[in-house]
Amino acid sequence: MRVRARPHLLTIATIALFALIVAACGEDDGVEEAATNGDWPSQEEVVADIDEVIAQFEDGEYDYDDGADTDEVIEALQEVIPQPDDGFPERSIEWIVPWGEGGGSDNYARHIGHDAERIFGESIVYNNMPGASGEVGLGHLFTQAADGYTIYGAIANQTINDALGIQPYSFVDDSSFVIRNQGATEIYWVAEDSQFETFEEMLDFAVDNPGEVILSGSGIGSDDEFRMLSLEQDLGTEFGFVPFDGVGERTSALLGGDVDVLHETAGTIYDLYEDGQIRPLAYGGDIVFEDIDPDIPSVADLGYDVPIGRWRGVTTLADVDQERIDYMHNVFYAAAQLPFYTEYEVEFFQHVAGGYLNSEEFEAEAQREREQVENLIEELDYDTGAVEEELEGE
Repeated sequence: MRVRARPHLLTIATIALFALIVAACGEDDGVEEAATNGDWPSQEEVVADIDEVIAQFEDGEYDYDDGADTDEVIEALQEVIPQPDDGFPERSIEWIVPWGEGGGSDNYARHIGHDAERIFGESIVYNNMPGASGEVGLGHLFTQAADGYTIYGAIANQTINDALGIQPYSFVDDSSFVIRNQGATEIYWVAEDSQFETFEEMLDFAVDNPGEVILSGSGIGSDDEFRMLSLEQDLGTEFGFVPFDGVGERTSALLGGDVDVLHETAGTIYDLYEDGQIRPLAYGGDIVFEDIDPDIPSVADLGYDVPIGRWRGVTTLADVDQERIDYMHNVFYAAAQLPFYTEYEVEFFQHVAGGYLNSEEFEAEAQREREQVENLIEELDYDTGAVEEELEGE
């Protein structure tokens, strides 16, 4: 059942009958009451109701079958998630994935989207549009109608490109922020036979030998590069930076000795760690990942600033109706609590960093991160030319 605002009751007799029915049924749930009164519940209120359903599901009160069109837990979630009065969505939703199939952003979209489709009652069409560090897909989004039927799988690159000021639009200002589900899980890795036993040993060597420690990451203007630049600024030294587009190229360069350190997400190369081919020096952010190695420090624990990390979330156009934003937030939040998504997060170590932010929190964090990167760009007198050439070349 989808919750919608009910029409006004026309007669005193009908009102009396309705009151008797409510009294007979016991206490009505918050979403039903809000819809009846014409109130629209906040995301926080609906999240609390979703959490209660999930707790009941985990206690065995509802069945779950991700291969079925619906099941008991999906129907229970539909009961507590209010749908906009206009019936949104009444057709399929296009999810722009600004990277290729099989990558982190693609896996995120398809795993959280699986149960979201079942709650929506409509399909999600995934449109992989790789190119220009996500800007090809973002540019496509900004040509669409602001109706919520086109959404975008955003990552940190878009906030960085916004701070660089090299696009004819502003990702932060021209977007509606729906939900962020994944936080940053980057780690500074070295080959097992590396001369560096600790992160601080590597940093000391970099201070004494500017430019000789070669670090690799995902690209010019990426979160990898800006985290490296922040370390350079703190230490008063320089690293060599060799970016590669694909994780396979980056790991091959590390294992082949072409680079000394790799800044990479945990899940994509964890198998190399299990095989004993690589080891972590430090966690790139402010969280120690206990499931990997509790004895390895985080960069923040060592006293260094941590710029933007590689989060993932959902955005859409700035002028989309707020009820539709809230509804999509609530659906994606609910889908992220179900096994099809949670098991994927554990498999790829996305669960270690948390990362959930509601719409308001997500927007505020994007604004903060943009300002942080803008300040770093100004302090370093960062040359945007290389990034612009790379984007123009796509």
